[in-house]
Amino acid sequence: MTVQPSNLQVQQVNCFYNYTVGLDVIQVDLLKTAAKLLKSGIARTVCFSDLKVIYLDEDGKFQHEWLQPQGRQWDNRWTIKFNESLPKHAIDDLTFCLELSFHERRIESAEARQIPPYLRTALPPLVLESEDLTLPIYPWLKLQADGIMSICFQLDTSWDQLAEEDFIHDIVNLFQRYFDRIWVHAELQRIDGERLLPDAFEAEVSIGGQSIVSRKTRKLIEKMRQTAKTTLNDSLGKEGQDFKLQGESWRLHQIAGTEDQTEWEATIDLCRSIYASAVASQVVVKSSRGRSAGIQLWQGRPSISLMRFAKQPKAKDQLFKKYGPSMSRILIRSAGVDEPPPLPRDLRPFDDYCFHGNRALLLWTWLRSSSAPKNAWNDPNTRANILDNQARAEHFEYHNMRIARACAIARSPQSDEHLVYAYETLANADAVLHQSSQAGEITEALEFLMAAAGTTRLIASGKEQARWHLDERRFRIEKRRARVDRWLAIVFGLVGAAGLADLVVQPFLQATYPTWADWYTGLFAFTLASLVVGVLGVLIVIANKMRAE
Repeated sequence: MTVQPSNLQVQQVNCFYNYTVGLDVIQVDLLKTAAKLLKSGIARTVCFSDLKVIYLDEDGKFQHEWLQPQGRQWDNRWTIKFNESLPKHAIDDLTFCLELSFHERRIESAEARQIPPYLRTALPPLVLESEDLTLPIYPWLKLQADGIMSICFQLDTSWDQLAEEDFIHDIVNLFQRYFDRIWVHAELQRIDGERLLPDAFEAEVSIGGQSIVSRKTRKLIEKMRQTAKTTLNDSLGKEGQDFKLQGESWRLHQIAGTEDQTEWEATIDLCRSIYASAVASQVVVKSSRGRSAGIQLWQGRPSISLMRFAKQPKAKDQLFKKYGPSMSRILIRSAGVDEPPPLPRDLRPFDDYCFHGNRALLLWTWLRSSSAPKNAWNDPNTRANILDNQARAEHFEYHNMRIARACAIARSPQSDEHLVYAYETLANADAVLHQSSQAGEITEALEFLMAAAGTTRLIASGKEQARWHLDERRFRIEKRRARVDRWLAIVFGLVGAAGLADLVVQPFLQATYPTWADWYTGLFAFTLASLVVGVLGVLIVIANKMRAE
């Protein structure tokens, strides 16, 4: 019997909207950055990759903790006993960090150590509101020591039956959907505003990209900045609204200046900009005085775990026959395509779920056995599977951004240190990808996704650009060195001529012409010796040129 394709009716889904940011710095002081994040109020608990933890207690003092899970790496579970002094919110955050760390250690080979040290922390939640929908979003930050950070916005939702078209429009393409109100933590907005205001409105006072510089335009820009600052302070000075999120009360504010507006870009991409800018302002650059981190480039794609949907099959062949076109439409983020392209190959060789990906989306489609509960959260393995998927998504996003940023640095390096970093990154890219995981399935999936995203095609041109800059710097150094060598040759020629005149020419002249004055004899001796040294130098240059030809 042939199974006819049908549209999905979605019931339960987990989404991580991943935004990976490549900073323009390559060495981050994680400890000082964590301290700034805690002091600013952006974070409350910071967990490092070596499972060291710092947090603020009720008195606002720094406290530290060393998490020591018990159990072997390949066991199904770790056990850990938290300190009784840890606040509840810290335990919830650290549980999430520990679960992801468990999956990360299973992905990456301990010997290879391709991933640099990092810190992870929960950021204040945000709420998206429209007339018929309220979506709480939970952001997480992962900052690597080499200046690559990932901000993921987590969304868990359930429906009775959500049509495929609505699912693609409202959830998959959430970044394109407009909301009536967006509620964000006040401190995040304040930090973002203070970072942007000093350079704000420069592009507005220009024509065709050319700035208009005059006394009037400077006064106009200053007035616009002052108005924006007043609006920011007035908006954040309001009382805000309390939200009960995951058993905890949060006071959030609407995005400054949008309280009475209906026509504005009220999308999650605006939240991405606020969060990324605020976090970047807190990054401390290692071995640099006063150097602040900037955002060089960013990429974003959702990682979607489709956990439950109507008439969910228990075998892959049934899934592909019945829902293959629907999965393809999700991957291309378009609900109106009657004949979508064929699915890319399944990157999961086992029979528990399917994994498909392209440059726009990572899709994990679960199968459902006859004994599986209707509610996916009643399965004790659901959370572990979701975080396993997210750990793999972060694994791909890091390597993808690492190479993409190296190519961007190679185009216009800020310093010799950045240039060498970019060249080494691109030169070792294939080897790093090949050794990125101790699981062949994950390595193969990573190589496929890197090719699908088009990143691997950038490596060759990026290396050429980096090599050109290296050659250009080498040429400038050689040119500078040749100039110094010429001056040194002149100096040593003069010294040699003076020695020759003093030891040889002057005694000969004094014996031959005893009536000459001493000063005249010395001057004539030096001139004659210089002439001899000069003629000898010219002969050497001519001989070298003839030999070169």
